[in-house]
Amino acid sequence: MIFIEDFLSEYFGLLQSDADEVNCCVISLKDYKYAIDAVKLNFYLVVLCSRGECNVTVGHHDFSISSSTISIIPPQTLFSIKNFSEPFVADFLFFKSDFVKTGFVESEVMEELLLINPDYPPIFDLEETKFQDFSYKIAKIKDETENQSPFCLEVSRLYILQLLYDYNRVCEMCLLNSDKLINRQYQIMYTFRKLVDKNFHQYKTVKEYADLMYLSSKYLSECVKNQTGVSALALIRNRIMLEAELLLKYSTLSVKNISDKLGFTSTSSFSRFFKAAKGVSPIHYHKKPKN
Repeated sequence: MIFIEDFLSEYFGLLQSDADEVNCCVISLKDYKYAIDAVKLNFYLVVLCSRGECNVTVGHHDFSISSSTISIIPPQTLFSIKNFSEPFVADFLFFKSDFVKTGFVESEVMEELLLINPDYPPIFDLEETKFQDFSYKIAKIKDETENQSPFCLEVSRLYILQLLYDYNRVCEMCLLNSDKLINRQYQIMYTFRKLVDKNFHQYKTVKEYADLMYLSSKYLSECVKNQTGVSALALIRNRIMLEAELLLKYSTLSVKNISDKLGFTSTSSFSRFFKAAKGVSPIHYHKKPKN
């Protein structure tokens, strides 16, 4: 688990003094290019993209963040953000759940606002007026936190609360208009991805998951490919890689222990798997300097 202060330092070069506790902040990115490898945070990350695109994995969802979209990544959720286009322009808003739970709204209501439905990718397209509204709120939060005006935390908290209400409103409208609930292939793909997220340590072939779902490997592969554009085997391997990156970068486990934890029969087979996907050995990745 990585904290706001550590995340800002590692990926954006922003150092905080020991006395500074970051409850919320906004980073405006332009032409950002460093991949954010597999990581779990202890705070919420809101991405409002103005221009360009990047590839994102959040839990068992893969999607693209692009112009005029908003995405909220909840705490304690494994995610990565890679392949930033040129140019890429976006605002990253960070805030702790405890920060917005202070005052204003009953705790039960706030818990509902902070809940990000894991059944759907946390990404939504915004109409121009709605995008401008989100952009205005995030700009105000940035201004308040950077200038440290009187009552800046209280005002920032109010803007985040408004943003959460608006996000939930957009989410509700999208789900009401979605036809995915009646799409058989989508349901199969979604079930497959949940099973992969739960069982990737143990099962590594399409047939094993097809057997769990009482489907043929061919039909499962067809459903997954039609719904995601990516093969079922690639999704299995991507999930294993995401976990491998997280463990290699942030845990104190040895490469052998990580290999065992991920269910590989030997360290050498894990090394071949990792190098084929990443282009470097797990030992090299384990020791590489942070951005």
